[in-house]
Amino acid sequence: MCAICKRKLILDDVGKKINIGERAHIIAKGKRGPRREHMEEYGLTEDRLDTPENLILLCETHHKIIDQNPEQYPPHELFRIKKEHEQFVQKRLELYGNSIVVIHKRKGGPIDHISIADQINCLLMDAVSLQEEFNDFSKEGWQEAKKRNEEFYTEVMKVKQKYDGATITVFPLSPIPLLVHFGKLISDTVPVEIYQYDRSKQVWVRNAPRDQEVKELELEVSFSPNESDILVVTIEITSKIRPSDVVTALENKPYKHLNIYIPEPKIDAVLFHHDVKKIKETFQNEILRLRQEHDFNEIHLFYAGPAGLAVELGRCINETMFPYVHLYHFNERETPRYQYAFTI
Repeated sequence: MCAICKRKLILDDVGKKINIGERAHIIAKGKRGPRREHMEEYGLTEDRLDTPENLILLCETHHKIIDQNPEQYPPHELFRIKKEHEQFVQKRLELYGNSIVVIHKRKGGPIDHISIADQINCLLMDAVSLQEEFNDFSKEGWQEAKKRNEEFYTEVMKVKQKYDGATITVFPLSPIPLLVHFGKLISDTVPVEIYQYDRSKQVWVRNAPRDQEVKELELEVSFSPNESDILVVTIEITSKIRPSDVVTALENKPYKHLNIYIPEPKIDAVLFHHDVKKIKETFQNEILRLRQEHDFNEIHLFYAGPAGLAVELGRCINETMFPYVHLYHFNERETPRYQYAFTI
């Protein structure tokens, strides 16, 4: 960022990082340049003018201002600005943890990871994006998307290895099966912070604002047994899931039914981490409890909820505790509305 106005100098143009900053000399290199006459006064020599001690990063506007108005910006003033800016950056390094921003957005247009970084209390070390539009909902399309998920996860882990101790910060807006699968790849063993998109305010959120009253989430669970080796799990957070959709998707096969729901589902009903954590733990605990009490060999997951929670649910799924999980994609215009995507 500019040492004077703090303007961001790294932009993201369709996935490519663009540097619009300018490296400014406090004591000019040119013999007639601004503040050149002060070189010896500050103990600099010709071969040290390009070293970091004599350089300051500025936006184009402030670079022109300091060079065209050297009387108002003498060396001692620029050295002061440089020192204060470095102290400001150091304070941020000490206050905030390091983060690797991971954008998983395969619906809609791409988003700028630099603008996202402004919304989190972290120092952005690097960013990894998967922002290719996904619109092939055929069997082959889903398999290709699943493979791309695995490749993307490998990319994320390579970046993670470069920054020991950095937290993976995920910003998801993709079809639900891909997010559940991506969460399964990450697993619960990797430190991750997952943000949700607040559509009403058009910002990414994780924790509730300090001045906002936190209400206990009204979460309910029901279970209907049946003579079947299939367990259907429905999660109703943003809308209800019609029983007829489940019956149609399963081609009238009998099933046990676990329903996790809030009494009045609606968009943005669950945004903050404390609610996400409660639903995630309920999902995991109920599955493990039912595994001990009832026989079933497969789970069919029908989901109506926020993207961030879908990633967290995926992180619960592992081969030692869960059977195969069949994932479905919802589309109001399709028949049936829940179409089988793939199995993890």
